[in-house]
Amino acid sequence: MIVYLRSGGKLCDLLKPDVDEYTRKVDVADGLSIEEILATLGVAPVMVAFAFADGKVKRLDYVPADGETVTLQSPVAGG
Repeated sequence: MIVYLRSGGKLCDLLKPDVDEYTRKVDVADGLSIEEILATLGVAPVMVAFAFADGKVKRLDYVPADGETVTLQSPVAGG
């Protein structure tokens, strides 16, 4: 199954985009959660505060559909 992961900032650097400046195309087994997909990419779940898919905020246990685009938001940092 193909899932598109989008992000910006430091998280974008970890995802290593290949579709455009912010998006990585990932080919994974059916039924994997966002957290499991991130693990296959070597990205720690603590790097993601939440995901946004299908117009709604999703938790990392969300299982995306084939062809779906999921936008990942990194935790806010700084002062």
